[in-house]
Amino acid sequence: MDIYLFRSAPKAHSQGFQHHYLPYNNKAVRLLSRTWLIIAALVFASNFVVSYAHQFPGAALYRVAYSLYLVAGLSVFLVDLWLRSQQAERTRKYYRYLYLGYAFVFAVTCLLMSVAVQGSPINNMTMYLLGLSLIAVLFVLELKELIILAAVVELTFVGGVMLLDLPTERIIMNQTGSLFLILFFFLISRLNYSFRFNHFHQLRLIEEKKEELEQLSKAKTKILGIVAHDLRGPFANIEKMASMLLHKPMAPEQQTRFFEHILKSCQNSKGLINELLEMARYDQEGACLPEPVKLNDLLDELKLSWQFQLKDTRQLFVQKASEDLWVNLDVEKFRRVLDNLLSNAVKFTQEKGNIMVRPVQQESMIHLEITDDGIGIPEAIRSRLFEPFSGAGRKGLQGEQTVGLGLSIARKLVEMHQGTLELDNGQEKGTTFRITLPALPTAL
Repeated sequence: MDIYLFRSAPKAHSQGFQHHYLPYNNKAVRLLSRTWLIIAALVFASNFVVSYAHQFPGAALYRVAYSLYLVAGLSVFLVDLWLRSQQAERTRKYYRYLYLGYAFVFAVTCLLMSVAVQGSPINNMTMYLLGLSLIAVLFVLELKELIILAAVVELTFVGGVMLLDLPTERIIMNQTGSLFLILFFFLISRLNYSFRFNHFHQLRLIEEKKEELEQLSKAKTKILGIVAHDLRGPFANIEKMASMLLHKPMAPEQQTRFFEHILKSCQNSKGLINELLEMARYDQEGACLPEPVKLNDLLDELKLSWQFQLKDTRQLFVQKASEDLWVNLDVEKFRRVLDNLLSNAVKFTQEKGNIMVRPVQQESMIHLEITDDGIGIPEAIRSRLFEPFSGAGRKGLQGEQTVGLGLSIARKLVEMHQGTLELDNGQEKGTTFRITLPALPTAL
C-alpha cells in the first residue's frame, strides 16, 4: 500500500477520489453529529431527574460541552436538510465546509470535557484523544485541510491553557501532551487517507479491467459475426460450383470460369483468415524490438520490392532523404505497415496512376508520407478509418475484398514504435497517410 504522508493523491486521480470520498464524509458527519446530539439530549434530560452539578468538579464546563454538542448537532441537521434540497454539484463545497467545521467543534468540545475533569487537561486527555481519533478515522481529509484543522485545534488548545491558572511546568506538560496528540491525529488521518485512496485506486483498476474485458468480449462476438457472414458466402459459392462441376456436364470454357470463381473465393477467404490471425498475433506479441536503421536503406528495399510487384501497372516514386536519417525500427513489423499502406494505395489508384513515398525531417521528428492520386477516401468514413470492424472497409477498384483491419493493425504497429499514423484530411484528390517517428542522432 502506498503511504501518502506528506503528499496528496496523484493529480490524474485526485478529482475522482474527491468525488468518491465526499459522500462518505457526509455520512460520517451525519452519524457523528446525531450520535452526540442524542447523547447530549439524554444528559440534559437526566439532569432534570438527578442534579449532577454539586457532585462533579468542572460541572459548568461539562454543561458548556454538552450544549455545544447539542447546538452543533442541530446545526448540522438543519444545514444538511437544506443542502439536500439543492443541486448536488453546487453543494459539494458547502458539505466540505460543514464537515470541517463540525470536526473542529467536536475536537474542541472533547478538549473542553478533558479540561473539565480537574481543571487541567494533562490529568485526563481521554476525551480529547477520542475526539481526534474519531475525526481521523471517520473523515477523509486532504493534506491542506488536515494541516489547517490540526493547526487551528492546537492554537485553540494553547490559547485555552494560557487562560488557566497553572504553574509553568504544568503549562509545558499540557502543551507537550497536546502536541503529541496532534501528531498522532495527523498520522492516523494520513494512514486513513492512504488506505481509502489505495482502495479507490484498486476499484478503478478493476473497473477498467472489467471494461476492457467487456470490449474484448464485444470484439470477439463481432469477429465471430464477421467470420460467419464473410466466410459463409464464399464457401457456399464453392460448394455450389463444386456440386455443379461434379453432377452437370459442362463445356471446357465454362468449367474454366467455375474454377476461376472457386479460386477467387478461396483467395478472399484466405485473406480474411490471415488478417484475423495477424491482428490476434500482434495483440499477443506486445512490444516490438527496434534497432537503429538507416531510413534510405529501408526505402531502397521497399522500392525494389514494390516495383517488381507492380509490373508497370502503377508508377511508384520513392524519394530518398537528402541526408542520412536514422530511426529505431523493428524492420519486420514496420515493413508490414508500409506494405499495408502501399497495398491500399494500389487498390484505390487507377491503372498508370502515381504513388509516392517521401520522407521529411522536422527537428527531432521524421515524417514519412505515402501519397497517391487515386479515388480518395469519402468524408463519411474518415473518422472510422483506423477502427477495427468499423465498416469503413471498401472494395478496391478491381473488386478486391477487405475486412477493414489493415489500417487498424498499421496504426497499432506504428504506436509500438512510439510514433503516430494519421490521414491528411486536407486533400481534394487522392490520399496521403503520414507516419511520424522520433529521429535518432545522425552520428550513429
